[in-house]
Amino acid sequence: MRPAKGLFLLLAAWLAASDVSAQEPDAAAADRRLRELEDQLKRSQAEHAEIKRKARAISDELSHIRGDMVSAARAAQEAEETLSELERQLEDLKSLENDRASALQRRSSQMTGVLTALERLAWRPTEALMAQPQTPAETVRSAILLRSAVPQIERSVHDLKDEIDSMARLRDDIVAQRKRIVATTGRLEGEHRRLKELWERKSSLQYAAIAETEASENRMRRLADEAQDLRELMNRLEEERQRRIVEAQQKAAAEKAAREAEAAAKKAAREAEIAAQKAAREAEIAAQKAARQAEKERKERELAEAQAAREAELRAQAEARQAEIEAQKAARATEKAAREAAEARPMTSDKPFASAQGKMMFPAKGRVVERFGQPNEVGVVNKGMTIATRKGAQIVAPYDGQVAFAGPFRGYGLLLIIEHSEGYHTLLAGMTRIDATVGQRLTAGEPVGVMGEEEAKPSLYLELRRQGQPVNPQPWLTAQKSKGHG
Repeated sequence: MRPAKGLFLLLAAWLAASDVSAQEPDAAAADRRLRELEDQLKRSQAEHAEIKRKARAISDELSHIRGDMVSAARAAQEAEETLSELERQLEDLKSLENDRASALQRRSSQMTGVLTALERLAWRPTEALMAQPQTPAETVRSAILLRSAVPQIERSVHDLKDEIDSMARLRDDIVAQRKRIVATTGRLEGEHRRLKELWERKSSLQYAAIAETEASENRMRRLADEAQDLRELMNRLEEERQRRIVEAQQKAAAEKAAREAEAAAKKAAREAEIAAQKAAREAEIAAQKAARQAEKERKERELAEAQAAREAELRAQAEARQAEIEAQKAARATEKAAREAAEARPMTSDKPFASAQGKMMFPAKGRVVERFGQPNEVGVVNKGMTIATRKGAQIVAPYDGQVAFAGPFRGYGLLLIIEHSEGYHTLLAGMTRIDATVGQRLTAGEPVGVMGEEEAKPSLYLELRRQGQPVNPQPWLTAQKSKGHG
């Protein structure tokens, strides 16, 4: 029975050691995977830092693009204003041409009658007047009239020639004015194309930066979650391995104790049989055995103490890793909450709006046709002002702010609302295209839309509100240099 019991204990110890060795490949594979994930996470963090650097560079480029857009919009509006002035001058030239043509026509008719009369007189020489059936006084009067009429006719012919030359110069001026209008129109179209290209470049940069940043953050978050799961798995595997090692050691110690007890019993039996003959030797062997047993027990105690210290160290490390993981989770949650709070917080212009009085830009070049407080065509008092613009005129932000609304709204068509500080809002309506999105930060002079090309008389409606109540925008706007403003 005793040999069978020893064989059973050896088999159990071998099975326990097999379980421990079977767990080691899984732990090694998980550890390799964890190291790979940590390397990937480090690379992702470096890539994320590079993406942030690119995002800052893109932000700087967007600032330059915004400045270019402001300059292009200003150039477009100046071209529109110049084009309107050239067209007005052309109308004046055409009106002057019509007046001079009418006057020239009247002079021409008069000269035709006079020249016809002179032609008839030319066929009658002065000497032939003497033979006319009239008194000598009448004959003398006719000769005097004929002599005095000729210089006057010559002067009239000279004046008529000057007027014809002036008419030709006027028509040359009209042709030159039309050429200047064509050139200015070409520059205006070029500025509009430049604005469109800048807008498309700005939108593509914004979308690319947002997409790349979000992809990098998602990749880092996924790797971090997977690494955290693997760390927890590694911790559990390490705990399981330590538990199995302790069990294997306990089983080995029990088997060893059983074998020693059996050996001691046999030795005691043999010593009992030869006690008389080998008493001295047995005493010496017993002393040696006691010394060895004491040394063995001392080593076992030291091993047990070392094992307990190792287990305590492993538990402390596991608790420290868990605390670190919890701290990282709390930090990520705090950062996410702060980011969400920052995104949810409305962004308004940092500039105090009260200082903008008399400094706001006109959003479009044109003539003010309806003012604040005046009744309109249907008798309703205007809450804002209306500016008659050119077809396809460029519209810009009158002051720094943030887009609060952009889209169709009943009664207004396409409506753009820009939020400023201190409870002020600017409302712009009448555009056929809005080039701004909700939440976008705007600077004064930045392009925000264009007027229609199909409308006969396009007009932009401007309204300024404080705490939701309309106020007169005229005192807030800068004076325009154009002569055509009401």
